Amino acid sequence: MADHNTNETLASPSRRKVLARMGLAAGSGLVGSLPHMARAAATPLKCAGAYTDALFHTRNLTQFAREANGLSQGGLQIEVVTNAKLMPMNQVMPALSKGDLAIGEIFMSNFSDQYPAFAIDSLPFIVRSFDDAKRLWAATREPIEALLKKQGIRLLYTAPWPGQGLFSRAPVNKLEDVKGQKFRVNNVASKYIAEVAGATPVDTPANDLAKAIQAGKVDVMLTSSTTGVDSQSWNAMGIFIDMRAWIPKNLILMSEKSWTGLSDSAKTALDTAAKQAEARGWQLAKDADDAAQKVLVEHGTKISQPSYELRRALDLMGEKFAREWSSKAGVDGAGALLNYYFPKK
Repeated sequence: MADHNTNETLASPSRRKVLARMGLAAGSGLVGSLPHMARAAATPLKCAGAYTDALFHTRNLTQFAREANGLSQGGLQIEVVTNAKLMPMNQVMPALSKGDLAIGEIFMSNFSDQYPAFAIDSLPFIVRSFDDAKRLWAATREPIEALLKKQGIRLLYTAPWPGQGLFSRAPVNKLEDVKGQKFRVNNVASKYIAEVAGATPVDTPANDLAKAIQAGKVDVMLTSSTTGVDSQSWNAMGIFIDMRAWIPKNLILMSEKSWTGLSDSAKTALDTAAKQAEARGWQLAKDADDAAQKVLVEHGTKISQPSYELRRALDLMGEKFAREWSSKAGVDGAGALLNYYFPKK
């Protein structure tokens, strides 16, 4: 899909007034509630988006940029460059830390090798719903922000993906039912599950998944409903167990160096737009999950919840992963997990 320029040129006062009145979708009404902001020359900021234009995460990110630009009344000029065209995701955090990039998008658990605390985002069988995932993030946010601050990075907002479920060719009522099958893996957790179940791990990138499924190279995969739709899983896998193994997140981050150079009014605009984007992002993930599951059903996919026996085996694995992760993540990480299980009154 061709890239499009999501930046709004805020050159004239009349255009600024139009944008302010519009409120830009979810931001409607907020401009008038903010204190008057002094007009100044726009600060151009590049934002490295990781995904295609059509994805809900990208749509949310571009709307965030438009709202921040509008709320700043010409003080900000954020341009989102999508589909990793500005830089690959694995370069985003180092670039933010050095101040070579203003704003960037990452998939949180992708950086867990460097920052073990980030792995909490993909610990399997800890959460079972978006509400659980929200509570986990509430318990995790403070130590994650502190870790980022040490790297010279500021968290703007986070937005989740739909939960990870199990696609399969044949019914799976217990873990042993996938024994000997080709199990697509894409992280440490899925590889461990495949090995415990006696399946054969197959490392298949998302962009090759549809072809691999049709070619019979994948029998079972643990992924989201949206990826199931993107890969047309129904061509070979007619079963989806909505186990919500984990609900991972994207983080939208900003260089502290870029943040420090902004006016107070621009910072206020960014904070306001970020809060809107976070609330919107959680709802968009739910909507995307609902829509994807509807498409799966329309194509003949049978959707169910895990059997009691399967859920019990998964919960035991979750406990194992949590113990092992806590020993690596240090006091703050372990404390975050404890606060999730035993929230303070």
